[in-house]
Amino acid sequence: MALGGLSACAPSAPQAAIGTAAAPALPTGTVAAVRHADPGQSQVALGRVMSILGQPMPANAAPGTEVVVKMQDGSVRSVPEVVDPPLAPGQRVTITKTPDGVAINPI
Repeated sequence: MALGGLSACAPSAPQAAIGTAAAPALPTGTVAAVRHADPGQSQVALGRVMSILGQPMPANAAPGTEVVVKMQDGSVRSVPEVVDPPLAPGQRVTITKTPDGVAINPI
């Protein structure tokens, strides 16, 4: 009696799907504040923001905007922007890393 041929009748283990792995979720949050910073009017405040971000104060600081985002995990991120972004408090956003820092994108 040979049992070697029975293994072909047994169901095979499912094979992992190739190339169907879900992309990692982007960090999401809600814009808490959009603050305009003019170094001529608020050099001290801008210095504090730059210090918190671990960045040196630029010698020729130009006006900019700080976007404060409350992340889904409860943390808070402050992102400086050179231009005035089209964002408003309460707006849902994602934050992605870029070669120059991070980008805030509306959902």
